[in-house]
Amino acid sequence: MKNKTIAIFGIISYILSVIATATNSEGNYTMPVGLNVISVIMMTIFIIIAVIRLWEKAKVVSILLVLTTIIFNTLPLLPLPILWFNITKIISFITFIWAVVLLWGMAKNEGLNKA
Repeated sequence: MKNKTIAIFGIISYILSVIATATNSEGNYTMPVGLNVISVIMMTIFIIIAVIRLWEKAKVVSILLVLTTIIFNTLPLLPLPILWFNITKIISFITFIWAVVLLWGMAKNEGLNKA
């Protein structure tokens, strides 16, 4: 896959993961469990491919992407204040956007180098 395709795939998987976690006023999930499973699989594929592509050019982003994903998914299991969960969520989102921007920029550079 090309870098721009990976970036678009990441954006779609993030939007799908947000849609899959929709809840009603009672806190029950309104979307089917299958949609949540698909979004987790898509996000995992994106993170793996993005880390592989970004490893040589941006190791910090690659490491942050993996660490924030792991911490974001294991933090709700720990009895910590909700503030830690929200801080991790913000850092994870910023890292995700950073990775997508870098992939998009790498795609632009590939186009300039070929011309």
